[in-house]
Amino acid sequence: MIIKSYLKKAIVSLVSMMVITGCASRASSIAPAAIPSSNYKSISCADTKLMLESKRQEKATLINEQNNAAIGDTVGVLLVLLPVGSIFGADQEGKLAQAKGEVMALEGAARINCAS
Repeated sequence: MIIKSYLKKAIVSLVSMMVITGCASRASSIAPAAIPSSNYKSISCADTKLMLESKRQEKATLINEQNNAAIGDTVGVLLVLLPVGSIFGADQEGKLAQAKGEVMALEGAARINCAS
């Protein structure tokens, strides 16, 4: 009887850890990747602005997808104890971190490339 109690606790703990660590993060909690502005120093002002606008749109799309994945994971965990969004590939954390970093780098490059 005591062994069954410990086994139940161990299984519940293991499942809880898997659920908690497998959930997608909200977009606001994802840090940008470190990308130096100097990567864009040889680009014209006009091209820098075009790239910046494109990356901002990509970032907005990824933020929406990431937040939807986090919501899906929350609902999945509540209903079936599984982070379904992450399991089925909805988590965009890496792509979002990259896009956030590129936007920051391009904003820095725009200040430099468009200063004159």
